Amino acid sequence: MTQSEWRRVGIIRQQGATWTQQQNFWLFGTCTYVDGCIVTRSQCVRNAQRFFNNLDRSVLGRQLYRENIRLPRLVYVETGKFRVNTHIHFYISGYAWHHYRMIWHTAENTWIEQVDGARDCVVQDNLGAHRVHAGYCWKEFDGLAAETLLTECCYLPTHIELH
Repeated sequence: MTQSEWRRVGIIRQQGATWTQQQNFWLFGTCTYVDGCIVTRSQCVRNAQRFFNNLDRSVLGRQLYRENIRLPRLVYVETGKFRVNTHIHFYISGYAWHHYRMIWHTAENTWIEQVDGARDCVVQDNLGAHRVHAGYCWKEFDGLAAETLLTECCYLPTHIELH
């Protein structure tokens, strides 16, 4: 990678971290597999889609789900320090404070129950955390072709009014 490309990657990482922080997500989660070495990116994408669809339905209910309303979130696929341990990280919020505990509890259970080969889903409070300041989920964005942000599972509403 040229020095110019490396600078561009650094700028994208910095701006990605700032953008993530500006979303003010309530929770941060990490979902892992028993053996992330045998999970392909496409398997991880399918698992993440199923996981977040089930989480949306459980927390928001079927009616809002059918109206294509989802929990606000950013989702990242990572492969770990040695690039062989596939897992996901996510930042997520709800629309009402009762969603906070529902998301936390439901996410941890849903990953284990719905995903073959799942190890665990650890959810942490992100309110006031400095995790996003370090650009944590942008650390594996190490080239202009890197695909760390899992856009298939991200959702940032512009304006939602719940009934």
